[in-house]
Amino acid sequence: MAFSSLHSVQQLSDAHHGDEGAPGAKALELAFKAFNEISGELAQSYQVLENRVLDLTHELEAANAQRLQELSEKERIARRLQNLLQLLPGGVLVLNGNGVVSECNAAALALLGEPLTGLRWVNIIRDRFAPRSDDGHEISLSNGKRVSLLSRSLEEEPGQIILITDQTETRRLQQHLSRHQRLLEMGKMVSSLAHQIRTPLSAAMLYAGNLATSLGAERGSDTDANSGANLGVNHSRNLRTHERLMSRLHNMERQVRDMLIFARGEAVLDETMPVHQILEEARVAADVMLCPDSRQEALTCDWVNGVADCQLSCNKESLIGALLNLLENAIQNAGSQVQLKVCTDHETEAGMIRLYVQDNGPGIDPTVIDQVTEAFYTTRAQGTGLGLAVAQVVASAHNGRFFIENIADTGSDSNITGVRAGFILPCVHENKRTSATRSSK
Repeated sequence: MAFSSLHSVQQLSDAHHGDEGAPGAKALELAFKAFNEISGELAQSYQVLENRVLDLTHELEAANAQRLQELSEKERIARRLQNLLQLLPGGVLVLNGNGVVSECNAAALALLGEPLTGLRWVNIIRDRFAPRSDDGHEISLSNGKRVSLLSRSLEEEPGQIILITDQTETRRLQQHLSRHQRLLEMGKMVSSLAHQIRTPLSAAMLYAGNLATSLGAERGSDTDANSGANLGVNHSRNLRTHERLMSRLHNMERQVRDMLIFARGEAVLDETMPVHQILEEARVAADVMLCPDSRQEALTCDWVNGVADCQLSCNKESLIGALLNLLENAIQNAGSQVQLKVCTDHETEAGMIRLYVQDNGPGIDPTVIDQVTEAFYTTRAQGTGLGLAVAQVVASAHNGRFFIENIADTGSDSNITGVRAGFILPCVHENKRTSATRSSK
């Protein structure tokens, strides 16, 4: 375009020099012609430039739109990753190159407490970790939880990322499984031992029964008045000794039965009995147990049947044995002035009754009340830890459940007046007539 314009100007100059005498109109015509050509070329150049600017503008708008879309997608991904970080069940800490927490998630705050951001990791370890001798692969926190730690170095910047996993429930389940396995092995051993003890125990009870017969025969053959007085004293002493012997033998028999019930974990419901008959047989079986010993100034027991003629499908031996276990626990925990109640009443759940023992003892520590039904858990030096565990097994075998609770006047643990423990059992039959029986010893 520039070459063409120069050429036009050159033509105009040549015409002027070649024909100086020509009229001025000719020169002016050539000048306008050259000007028009230059103007057209400039217009074309401007149009090309304008089109190019328009194309570049469109390209820039497309690039900006794409960039905004990419930024929006990156922001969406960043928000999603941040949400995932906060929703992770494990605690996550990000440390910078100086070992300071720069970022953490909600799980980390729940495990270690607030604040975390801005604190040095070594200070967090010092203040919020409390290692114990049985930690193993986990580490204990000062709040009692057990956690595992896993750390990795950041790849593109100095620092670390630390993953904290709560292992408290896992450790509890492992301990529960280990304890269950030990109980299985112990149950096998107890079952074998109980069977071995039962035969000589039965023989001892038979010999003791024969001894009672012999003592009665000796008493009847005494005819001498003078010697009879001395023999009478000795005979009474022998009878008391025999009663204590039989009491201990029956206690041993009950413990053997408890061990077998615990080992089997079940009882065959082979009888249907009225509740009042169960209470009466339990009262007779507890006769010796309800005599106060040297530790007790007084011992009373009221037997109250408040469920009319309700009948239970039961294993009489195991149910009465479990009830005697509850009585024995109540007597041992009640103190010197023992006041007991063996009661039955209606449960709020339809078709169910409660059979329980209530004492006037100091109650059970609320922090351990959930542990008292665990096998072999006991607070007494001479206790076996099987009494309440067997009661729970018996309740389950009778399609019911076992309960134990503190009794408080005000409904709080600060004013406990005794303990109530017993069974909630299904009633298989009940007449409409209501009755209540009481007896005390």
